[in-house]
Order: sequence, then structure tokens, then C-alpha cells
Amino acid sequence: MGRRFVRDSVRFRILIATLSPVVFVFITLIPVSYYYLKAGFEREIEQRLLSVAKLASNLPNLEYAIDLKEGEEGLRSYEYLVSKLKSVKDAASLKSIFLFDRQKRMLVSSEGDKIGRQIIRLKIDSLEVESVFRNISSSSVLFKGDDGFFYKNAYVPAIYDENGNVLAAIGVSASVTYFDTLNIIRKGLVFIILLSLLLVVLIIIVVSKGISRPIADLINQAKAIAKGNLESRLMTRSYGELAILIETFEEMRERMLNRDNEMQMMLSGIAHEIRNPLGGLQIMIDLLSEKLSGDADAMKLLNQMDNELKYLNNVVSSFLGYSRKISVNRQPTRIDNLIYDVLDLLAGEIESKNITLKKKLKEVEAETDSDIFKQVLINVVLNAVQAVDSGGIIEIELWEERDSSMIRIKDNGKGIREEDMKNIFKPFFTTKEKGSGLGLALVKKYINALNGDIQINSVYGEGCEVRISLTK
Repeated sequence: MGRRFVRDSVRFRILIATLSPVVFVFITLIPVSYYYLKAGFEREIEQRLLSVAKLASNLPNLEYAIDLKEGEEGLRSYEYLVSKLKSVKDAASLKSIFLFDRQKRMLVSSEGDKIGRQIIRLKIDSLEVESVFRNISSSSVLFKGDDGFFYKNAYVPAIYDENGNVLAAIGVSASVTYFDTLNIIRKGLVFIILLSLLLVVLIIIVVSKGISRPIADLINQAKAIAKGNLESRLMTRSYGELAILIETFEEMRERMLNRDNEMQMMLSGIAHEIRNPLGGLQIMIDLLSEKLSGDADAMKLLNQMDNELKYLNNVVSSFLGYSRKISVNRQPTRIDNLIYDVLDLLAGEIESKNITLKKKLKEVEAETDSDIFKQVLINVVLNAVQAVDSGGIIEIELWEERDSSMIRIKDNGKGIREEDMKNIFKPFFTTKEKGSGLGLALVKKYINALNGDIQINSVYGEGCEVRISLTK
């Protein structure tokens, strides 16, 4: 119930409704920004490599390399070309620059590699190599070298024959170091986004608190009123529509309180007005019983009158009990002992109907008003006794559940009709020929005063089950 309330609360909904699109935008921003930054850096490094490769392809005397043979690495012309390529490489901070032919053989490189050696990397970049020998400059995708760093190659045509066909091409290879920069930028973006999200959450919480707090106070007040507490005034301040709602709610509470006080005064007045003559009638019946003790017929009538008078006194007592304000005196109470006391008190009624009691009572202690809760138990158990036929069964169970004491009282009596279930806690509602209709209403009032809960489940013709929970 608590988790569901959190999910359904106004503050939670405001937080989710506002934060969801913000989080979506921010989360989307990180990979999108990273992608475009990476693409931009990659285009920049590609252009730089192609420019350097173009510069190297225009070195003087580069065409001499096409005539070099394997083993001629000691020639001055070879060493001259190596030194020129090395100068360009160092100036551009590249890994290497090399000249190769259509057979992907090394002609000369900035590293002084052997002439005629097959260049393995060119087999991987076969599409780019084919393009460059079609006189189209190209570059490879990023690849990871043996040293763990990322590299990129670029290729441009360098030497042509008399027909304009490409005989050899320049390849340049460079370490791609912008990933470190990208990682720094990405971490910065993540930090900024997290900080922004935190600020957004704080702003939403502050704003939603001003909306949700008055609503939460209204909910708590409504729950208190539902339990019969009309005394406490709602002190929450708000503005706009919420202020009007709170003011209207307070007016409703005051009207209910006034009506409740008037009803209690009326019930108390009626009960006292009836009880006074009833007391006089009881005295008269007692006097007549003494004078007519030898007349059997007269005594039978007097006994009937006495029973009816006791019934009326019980009704009046119920009226007074319901109209009286409840004062709760909480103290540690053994609930199991209280149940045993009630069963002893009603032992006569239970034995007279030959009722089977099935008890499953654990030792349970709770902070409650023992006198008030005893009245609750008397009413509920007595209802069960009156509901069952002779030889019926009543089950009573007591246990602890989290922070509550749980009581279950079940009988196999007639039960309650489905259409009557919604009215069972209403004052003056009864299905008995003789009844004030205040028994369960008084039970509900007592349970609310004790901050407990009572639930009644019934299938007509099968019996009734009452569940009571008390906060420990």
C-alpha cells in the first residue's frame, strides 16, 4: 500500500513527468555529441593525412624509387629518399611514410625498410589501394595497431607512366590521439549532465513539495475524518486553487463536527429522557413482583415486562455509549488474556447453545486501551454467538503480523446478505427484530479511536469472518 501510494503521489508524478523528457534528452545528448565529435575529428585527421601524403608525393626525385631493386638499400639515391620521407614524417608527427607499387611491394619508406617487401597492411586496405591506383586518393578506417593504439592510413597517387597510369603511390600512417581528447570531453559532458540532472531534480522537488504537501495534509485529514476525528483543524497554507480546496474542506469539517455534536447531544438527551421513566418502571416491577409472588400468571407477565425493560435499558445504554466522546488510555495489554476474559464472561451463552470453540491464540502484547478493546471483543464474539445455531462452531485466532496484532473471529452462522454488507457499520442499521443497530457502529468507532482496522467478510448461508488489526 505504501509503495503504491508513493507511485501514485502527486510529487512522484510531477517528478516523473518533468524528469523523464529531461533525462531522455540528456542521455541522448552524450552518444550523439560523442558521435559528431568523433566524426569531426576523423574527417580532420583524414584531410591532414591526405595533405601530408600529397606533399610527400611531390618530393623531388621520387620517381627514382621505381627503378630500385632488392638489395640496393645502400645506394645514395635510396638513402636520399629515405631521409626526405623521414623529414616529412617527423615534421607531421606521423608513424611512417612509404612508397609502394601495384604489387603492394615496398619501394622506399621513412623507416628504411627493405625494397620489395610485401606490405601486409595493404592487403587489409585492398579497397583503398585499388582506388589509389585508379588515381583516387583514399583513406582507411581506424584500426588498432600491435602497440594497442589506433591508427589511420591515407593513400595518394605518386608516380605515373607516360599514359597517366599510376605506377606507385604514397601511403602515410598516423597514430590517432584524439580519442584521449574525446574521452575528456565525454567525461566533461557526463559530469555536466549529471550536475544538471541533480539541479533539475532539486528544483522539481522544491516546486512539487509546495503542491504535494497541502494535498498530503488533506489526505491525512480525510483519513482522520473517516476514522471519526473531526476535532483537528487543517493548518496547511497554500495559494490559488489549493487554498480554495483547503478552505472548502475546512468548512465541510466544521459542518460535520457541528452536526456530530448536535447528534450526540440529541442522542444523549433522548437517552436520559427515556432512562428516567425506565428507572421508575423497574422499581414498580420489583414492587409488584414482591406483592404478586404467589400468582404464577401475574409473575409470568411481570417477567416478560422485566425482560422488555432490560432490552430498553440496553438500547438506551447503546445510545449513550455511541453519543459519548471516547477517551483512550493506552497501556501495554496482553490481547490473548483479554480474549480469555471475554470468553469467560460469555461462557453461559456459549454453553447454552453447545457451541464448539476453536482457539488458536498466541501470546501477543499491544499498546491499547484494554477497557475499550474489551467492549469491541464482547460485541464481536456475542454477535458470533447469536449468529450460530445450536451446536455451531466459532473459530478465534490471534497472531502477530509485522507491527500489528491480528485477530480473526469466524462463525458458521447464517452470514450477512451481500446487499447489507455496505451498511453494517452504519448507525441504527440492523437486520434483527430487536436491535438498536449501534453494536457494529460502536465497534467501528472504538476501533478507529484505537487506530486499528476492522474488516468483515461474509457469504450468506455459510457464515461470517471478522478480522481486527491493532497497531502494536
